[in-house]
Amino acid sequence: MELLKRARKTGEKFVMHEIISFLPPIQVGYEIYYENLEIEGIQDRQAAVLQFIEGSNQLLDWEQEPSNPKDPHAIKIFGVSEQMFSTKHEMLGYVPGDAAKQIVTSGLWPFLQLRLDCIHVATQGFIAIRFQILGPIRKKNGDEKPAERPRMERRQKGSAAMTPKLLPNREVKSPQGYRSNIKRVVFLVLRIIAVTIGTGLALVGGKVGTAAWQASENVFSTEMIFPLIFVISGGLLIWTGIRPSKSTATTPTKQPDEQ
Repeated sequence: MELLKRARKTGEKFVMHEIISFLPPIQVGYEIYYENLEIEGIQDRQAAVLQFIEGSNQLLDWEQEPSNPKDPHAIKIFGVSEQMFSTKHEMLGYVPGDAAKQIVTSGLWPFLQLRLDCIHVATQGFIAIRFQILGPIRKKNGDEKPAERPRMERRQKGSAAMTPKLLPNREVKSPQGYRSNIKRVVFLVLRIIAVTIGTGLALVGGKVGTAAWQASENVFSTEMIFPLIFVISGGLLIWTGIRPSKSTATTPTKQPDEQ
């Protein structure tokens, strides 16, 4: 590459033969659609091509050019490279006409990507940039297996053992089940009411008892009877609302055995 840089500075023709290979890893799920393609028209853009070669981390980008007067299927190729102080994005040339036409007319354009293959620097300043076009992996003939049809069990005459069940896991709710659910809801509401009333009675009894004790300073006075009754009643109601209910064993509904 030193000869190439010197030739660029002096403008002289250089005589060398060098191939710079790139070929970055292929993205998972992609394969090569086109290979051994060369960018067309790079001879008219020698400055951009030389700058692209001298850079680092080179890669290719492309863009359709439907306004091209010579070819409405034209696709421009840009060289992206890291230079000393910036990243350059310069046009290098075009995709070969036949490949560009197939890409545009087939509708594959949004799914394809470029892969830089190599840069071939040959005698008397000849430069060629080769690339590949990648696309999603295509299904090959014979890869697809026909969907297997579900096997149907053979029925034997006079045998009910081979008769398929209809909805074997479906639970049938009886009227008793609905009634038990209603009872549970009613009991839950009653429990909430009992806890609420009990809490209110306990609070009222506590406040009244505290006031009576502060007034008489005697815990065993007759004025403390009613607050104690309120507190005890409230506690009983709260316990009634929060105590665990007795678990009732439910007998599962048996399905008729197969004969």
